[in-house]
Amino acid sequence: MKLLRKFILVFLSAAFFISCADDNDTINTPVRELGKAQVRVIHASYDAPAVDVWVNDAQVISNLSYGESSGYAELEEGEKNIIVSAAGTTTPVISATVTIIANQELTIYAVNNLTSIEAIISEDDRISSGSAKVRFIHAAPDAPAVDIKVNNGMGSTLFGNAEFKTIADYIEVPEGTYNLAVTPAGSNAEVVILGNVPLMSGRIYTVMAQGTLSGDDSYPFNVRTYVDNNQGISFVDLEVATANVKVVHASPNAPAVDLLLNDAVVGTGLTFPNNTGYLNINAGTQNIKVNVSGTSTTAIEGDILFDAYKDYSVFAVNNVSSIEPLILEDNLAMPASGKAHLRFIHLSPDAPAVDITLTNGMVLFGNVSFKSYSEFTPFDAGTYDLQVRLAGTETVVLELPGVMLENQDIYTVFAKGFVNGTGDQALGAQIIINNEVLGL
Repeated sequence: MKLLRKFILVFLSAAFFISCADDNDTINTPVRELGKAQVRVIHASYDAPAVDVWVNDAQVISNLSYGESSGYAELEEGEKNIIVSAAGTTTPVISATVTIIANQELTIYAVNNLTSIEAIISEDDRISSGSAKVRFIHAAPDAPAVDIKVNNGMGSTLFGNAEFKTIADYIEVPEGTYNLAVTPAGSNAEVVILGNVPLMSGRIYTVMAQGTLSGDDSYPFNVRTYVDNNQGISFVDLEVATANVKVVHASPNAPAVDLLLNDAVVGTGLTFPNNTGYLNINAGTQNIKVNVSGTSTTAIEGDILFDAYKDYSVFAVNNVSSIEPLILEDNLAMPASGKAHLRFIHLSPDAPAVDITLTNGMVLFGNVSFKSYSEFTPFDAGTYDLQVRLAGTETVVLELPGVMLENQDIYTVFAKGFVNGTGDQALGAQIIINNEVLGL
């Protein structure tokens, strides 16, 4: 799993002096001369030099570098001797006899490391449909078998148990923008989530994993998505999907804490009742630890699923002997003009259920018990005098005068401390401006 987490997405431009935007305009149905086939070559052998390709002793491709596609070219039907050699030489590194059938469309992939370089061949279905067509090819020699799923590791499986040299069949999916999760085969644990993958109706895609997981070479694992329409050279860049996560120290009598993400320290010395601000992390299931600051003593630990492009707050709550996480998804949609959004959370461990009211007794949030919370609720922008009352009574336990809600800001107010606490642990309220912390 640690090797799998070395996945780095790197995308290079296509060669042959054709713009990567070339296939992003008009989709052309391939037109073949009768009796001929369409064939392209993709160089996916990570440590092999640029190559030349020969067909029946005639050079047809020159200086094709790792990661590049030659684009489709016509070949006469019949038996062909295909030779791949290092660019500028004639010594074969791959020699194969391929029977070309009229009207076929093929891609020949040079895969594996240089000492074990070999060819695998896919038959390409380049007839467009009303949906997007996608297939997956596993060309990373040291990567284990994987599943490709929609959204996260619990999502629907598009391609299952794809091991090295697997060429999955095309599938049709509705047009849209997808988040694709890569998991070890048979597992729900996301290795990486690829975000905002645009799949357009009428387009045909080959998604290929290549490179290595080893940190000891210069060929990092990468994923490239070729568009098979038209000349078959252009590609769609992917990105690692992220999420924003804010950690709030809301345990009144807990010491300062350090935060670890997958055992890497991402924050130190967080004290009650402060927060980290939003941390931008990779989406997916992440291991979160809250340690007593400066020590390896873990107070909270959990594997938490953070969906792509969503915002979360993780509150460390309760008294120190019972400290636990409260994980909330933050809806940071911008309020309408003249409005602000406000959420209330009850995080005072020994306080009973409360109402949040105006001074005239109007209840804004009613009967909120410990660890309960409201949704973000719209209010007119302005200044409010608020009161915290015992639920269902007129007994005021806390005055909150002059709470200013600015136009189009988003707020979280949480009750903090102990009922009879003193100093920093006294009963009170803490205000977080969510979109200010995020920098919106």
